[in-house]
Amino acid sequence: MVAHVKSLGFASHNRGGKPITHVKEHIKYMEADREHHRTDPVLFNKAEDKIHRRDFFQKLNEQPKQGVVGHKFVISMSEDERQQYGTDLKELVRDTMNRFEGKHNVKLDWIAAVHDDEGHPHAHIVIRGYNEDGKQVGVYPTHIKDFQKFADQEKIRQFERRHEPDRDFLRELDQERENAPIPDIQFEKKKEIEKDQQIEEIEKEREIEKEREIENERPRSVGRSFERDFELEP
Repeated sequence: MVAHVKSLGFASHNRGGKPITHVKEHIKYMEADREHHRTDPVLFNKAEDKIHRRDFFQKLNEQPKQGVVGHKFVISMSEDERQQYGTDLKELVRDTMNRFEGKHNVKLDWIAAVHDDEGHPHAHIVIRGYNEDGKQVGVYPTHIKDFQKFADQEKIRQFERRHEPDRDFLRELDQERENAPIPDIQFEKKKEIEKDQQIEEIEKEREIEKEREIENERPRSVGRSFERDFELEP
Protein backbone atom coordinates (compact mmCIF):
# COMPACT_ATOMS: atom_id res chain seq x y z
CA MET A 1 0.00 0.00 0.00
CA VAL A 2 1.31 3.42 -0.91
CA ALA A 3 0.28 7.04 -0.58
CA HIS A 4 -0.83 8.29 -3.97
CA VAL A 5 -0.09 11.68 -5.52
CA LYS A 6 -2.16 12.82 -8.47
CA SER A 7 -1.97 16.02 -10.48
CA LEU A 8 -5.28 17.72 -11.14
CA GLY A 9 -3.69 19.94 -13.77
CA PHE A 10 -2.95 23.64 -13.68
CA ALA A 11 -4.52 26.97 -14.60
CA SER A 12 -2.59 29.22 -16.96
CA HIS A 13 -2.97 32.59 -18.65
CA ASN A 14 -1.72 30.92 -21.82
CA ARG A 15 -4.92 28.88 -22.01
CA GLY A 16 -7.23 31.85 -21.99
CA GLY A 17 -10.35 32.10 -19.86
CA LYS A 18 -10.10 33.25 -16.24
CA PRO A 19 -7.30 31.19 -14.67
CA ILE A 20 -7.12 33.23 -11.45
CA THR A 21 -10.85 32.78 -10.88
CA HIS A 22 -10.48 29.06 -11.62
CA VAL A 23 -7.82 28.63 -8.92
CA LYS A 24 -9.80 30.68 -6.41
CA GLU A 25 -12.92 28.56 -6.97
CA HIS A 26 -10.88 25.40 -6.45
CA ILE A 27 -9.56 26.73 -3.14
CA LYS A 28 -13.11 27.59 -2.06
CA TYR A 29 -14.06 24.00 -2.85
CA MET A 30 -11.11 22.75 -0.79
CA GLU A 31 -12.35 24.44 2.39
CA ALA A 32 -16.08 23.92 1.85
CA ASP A 33 -17.77 21.89 4.59
CA ARG A 34 -19.68 19.01 3.02
CA GLU A 35 -21.70 16.17 4.50
CA HIS A 36 -19.24 13.46 3.52
CA HIS A 37 -16.36 15.15 5.39
CA ARG A 38 -15.90 13.66 8.85
CA THR A 39 -14.11 16.83 9.99
CA ASP A 40 -14.36 20.40 8.74
CA PRO A 41 -11.69 21.20 6.11
CA VAL A 42 -9.32 23.97 7.19
CA LEU A 43 -6.83 25.72 4.94
CA PHE A 44 -3.21 25.51 6.11
CA ASN A 45 0.31 26.05 4.79
CA LYS A 46 3.86 25.16 5.77
CA ALA A 47 3.83 27.34 8.90
CA GLU A 48 0.22 27.95 9.95
CA ASP A 49 -2.49 25.46 10.88
CA LYS A 50 -5.31 27.79 9.91
CA ILE A 51 -5.16 30.55 7.33
CA HIS A 52 -7.67 32.70 5.50
CA ARG A 53 -7.92 32.26 1.75
CA ARG A 54 -7.93 36.02 1.12
CA ASP A 55 -4.19 36.22 1.83
CA PHE A 56 -3.44 33.60 -0.81
CA PHE A 57 -5.92 35.21 -3.20
CA GLN A 58 -4.10 38.51 -2.82
CA LYS A 59 -0.84 36.87 -3.89
CA LEU A 60 -2.60 35.37 -6.93
CA ASN A 61 -3.85 38.82 -7.88
CA GLU A 62 -0.44 40.44 -7.51
CA GLN A 63 1.72 37.85 -9.31
CA PRO A 64 2.60 38.43 -13.03
CA LYS A 65 -0.32 37.95 -15.43
CA GLN A 66 1.53 35.43 -17.54
CA GLY A 67 2.27 31.74 -17.40
CA VAL A 68 0.86 29.38 -14.77
CA VAL A 69 -1.37 30.72 -12.01
CA GLY A 70 -1.45 27.56 -9.91
CA HIS A 71 -0.84 23.81 -9.88
CA LYS A 72 -3.37 21.44 -8.27
CA PHE A 73 -2.57 18.14 -6.53
CA VAL A 74 -4.08 15.48 -4.33
CA ILE A 75 -2.33 13.20 -1.85
CA SER A 76 -4.55 10.27 -0.95
CA MET A 77 -4.47 6.89 0.76
CA SER A 78 -6.87 4.08 1.50
CA GLU A 79 -8.84 3.98 4.73
CA ASP A 80 -7.07 0.78 5.80
CA GLU A 81 -3.67 2.27 5.09
CA ARG A 82 -4.36 5.40 7.09
CA GLN A 83 -5.58 3.37 10.06
CA GLN A 84 -2.64 0.98 9.83
CA TYR A 85 -0.06 3.77 9.82
CA GLY A 86 -2.06 6.28 11.86
CA THR A 87 -1.18 8.95 9.29
CA ASP A 88 -1.74 12.62 10.02
CA LEU A 89 -2.48 13.96 6.52
CA LYS A 90 -1.64 17.56 7.41
CA GLU A 91 1.76 16.48 8.69
CA LEU A 92 2.22 14.26 5.63
CA VAL A 93 1.58 17.20 3.28
CA ARG A 94 4.08 19.41 5.08
CA ASP A 95 6.78 16.72 5.20
CA THR A 96 6.29 15.89 1.53
CA MET A 97 6.48 19.51 0.42
CA ASN A 98 9.53 20.08 2.61
CA ARG A 99 11.33 17.10 1.05
CA PHE A 100 10.54 18.35 -2.45
CA GLU A 101 11.78 21.86 -1.68
CA GLY A 102 14.97 20.46 -0.20
CA LYS A 103 15.76 18.31 -3.21
CA HIS A 104 15.08 21.02 -5.80
CA ASN A 105 16.35 23.94 -3.71
CA VAL A 106 13.15 25.98 -4.11
CA LYS A 107 10.73 27.73 -1.77
CA LEU A 108 7.18 27.07 -2.93
CA ASP A 109 4.13 29.05 -1.90
CA TRP A 110 1.32 26.58 -1.31
CA ILE A 111 -1.98 26.11 0.45
CA ALA A 112 -3.73 22.85 1.38
CA ALA A 113 -6.75 21.31 3.10
CA VAL A 114 -7.53 17.79 4.33
CA HIS A 115 -10.73 16.07 3.22
CA ASP A 116 -11.30 13.39 5.84
CA ASP A 117 -13.75 11.33 3.82
CA GLU A 118 -14.72 7.83 4.88
CA GLY A 119 -13.02 5.31 2.60
CA HIS A 120 -11.06 8.04 0.79
CA PRO A 121 -9.00 10.31 3.09
CA HIS A 122 -7.02 12.80 1.03
CA ALA A 123 -5.52 16.28 0.97
CA HIS A 124 -5.81 18.93 -1.73
CA ILE A 125 -2.81 21.15 -2.45
CA VAL A 126 -2.47 24.24 -4.63
CA ILE A 127 1.02 25.48 -5.47
CA ARG A 128 1.15 29.08 -6.62
CA GLY A 129 2.56 29.58 -10.12
CA TYR A 130 5.35 31.80 -8.79
CA ASN A 131 7.62 30.86 -5.91
CA GLU A 132 8.65 33.09 -3.02
CA ASP A 133 11.54 34.44 -5.09
CA GLY A 134 9.15 35.61 -7.81
CA LYS A 135 10.21 32.92 -10.29
CA GLN A 136 7.82 30.85 -12.41
CA VAL A 137 7.15 27.38 -11.04
CA GLY A 138 6.94 24.48 -13.47
CA VAL A 139 5.78 21.02 -12.41
CA TYR A 140 6.61 18.14 -14.73
CA PRO A 141 6.08 14.33 -14.69
CA THR A 142 9.44 13.79 -12.98
CA HIS A 143 8.32 16.13 -10.19
CA ILE A 144 5.10 14.14 -9.72
CA LYS A 145 7.27 11.03 -9.25
CA ASP A 146 9.25 12.91 -6.59
CA PHE A 147 6.09 13.92 -4.76
CA GLN A 148 4.88 10.31 -4.93
CA LYS A 149 8.16 8.92 -3.55
CA PHE A 150 8.44 11.50 -0.79
CA ALA A 151 4.81 11.11 0.30
CA ASP A 152 5.20 7.36 0.70
CA GLN A 153 8.54 7.70 2.50
CA GLU A 154 7.22 10.36 4.87
CA LYS A 155 4.16 8.22 5.64
CA ILE A 156 6.54 5.54 6.93
CA ARG A 157 8.77 8.06 8.73
CA GLN A 158 5.75 9.49 10.49
CA PHE A 159 4.77 6.01 11.69
CA GLU A 160 8.32 5.29 12.86
CA ARG A 161 8.62 8.60 14.71
CA ARG A 162 5.69 7.63 16.91
CA HIS A 163 7.00 4.13 17.57
CA GLU A 164 10.72 4.94 17.78
CA PRO A 165 10.91 8.22 19.72
CA ASP A 166 14.65 7.87 20.40
CA ARG A 167 15.57 7.67 16.72
CA ASP A 168 17.12 10.84 15.23
CA PHE A 169 15.14 11.20 12.01
CA LEU A 170 16.38 14.72 11.30
CA ARG A 171 19.96 13.52 11.35
CA GLU A 172 19.08 10.62 9.04
CA LEU A 173 17.36 13.01 6.63
CA ASP A 174 20.42 15.28 6.60
CA GLN A 175 22.61 12.28 5.86
CA GLU A 176 20.36 11.30 2.97
CA ARG A 177 20.68 14.78 1.49
CA GLU A 178 24.47 14.73 1.92
CA ASN A 179 24.74 11.33 0.23
CA ALA A 180 22.38 12.19 -2.62
CA PRO A 181 24.12 12.24 -6.02
CA ILE A 182 25.20 15.75 -6.99
CA PRO A 183 25.08 16.68 -10.68
CA ASP A 184 28.56 16.82 -12.20
CA ILE A 185 28.54 20.46 -13.20
CA GLN A 186 31.99 20.29 -14.75
CA PHE A 187 30.97 17.30 -16.85
CA GLU A 188 27.83 19.06 -18.02
CA LYS A 189 29.86 22.19 -18.82
CA LYS A 190 32.36 20.07 -20.77
CA LYS A 191 29.53 18.57 -22.82
CA GLU A 192 28.23 22.03 -23.65
CA ILE A 193 31.70 23.15 -24.73
CA GLU A 194 32.12 20.07 -26.92
CA LYS A 195 28.73 20.69 -28.46
CA ASP A 196 29.63 24.30 -29.24
CA GLN A 197 32.91 23.16 -30.78
CA GLN A 198 31.09 20.66 -32.99
CA ILE A 199 28.69 23.34 -34.18
CA GLU A 200 31.61 25.68 -34.87
CA GLU A 201 33.42 22.99 -36.89
CA ILE A 202 30.30 22.31 -38.95
CA GLU A 203 29.92 26.02 -39.69
CA LYS A 204 33.58 26.23 -40.76
CA GLU A 205 33.15 23.26 -43.10
CA ARG A 206 30.13 24.91 -44.65
CA GLU A 207 32.06 28.13 -45.21
CA ILE A 208 34.96 26.23 -46.80
CA GLU A 209 32.58 24.33 -49.07
CA LYS A 210 30.88 27.56 -50.07
CA GLU A 211 34.23 29.17 -50.93
CA ARG A 212 35.15 26.13 -53.02
CA GLU A 213 31.93 26.41 -54.99
CA ILE A 214 32.63 30.09 -55.66
CA GLU A 215 36.18 29.31 -56.77
CA ASN A 216 34.97 26.56 -59.08
CA GLU A 217 32.46 28.88 -60.71
CA ARG A 218 34.83 31.82 -61.15
CA PRO A 219 37.20 30.42 -63.89
CA ARG A 220 34.35 29.30 -66.08
CA SER A 221 32.61 32.65 -66.00
CA VAL A 222 35.88 34.55 -66.58
CA GLY A 223 36.78 32.26 -69.52
CA ARG A 224 33.43 32.74 -71.19
CA SER A 225 33.72 36.50 -70.77
CA PHE A 226 37.24 36.50 -72.28
CA GLU A 227 36.11 34.50 -75.31
CA ARG A 228 33.23 36.87 -75.89
CA ASP A 229 35.44 39.95 -75.67
CA PHE A 230 38.01 38.63 -78.19
CA GLU A 231 35.80 36.62 -80.51
CA LEU A 232 36.84 37.16 -84.19
CA GLU A 233 34.22 38.00 -86.67
CA PRO A 234 33.92 35.55 -89.58
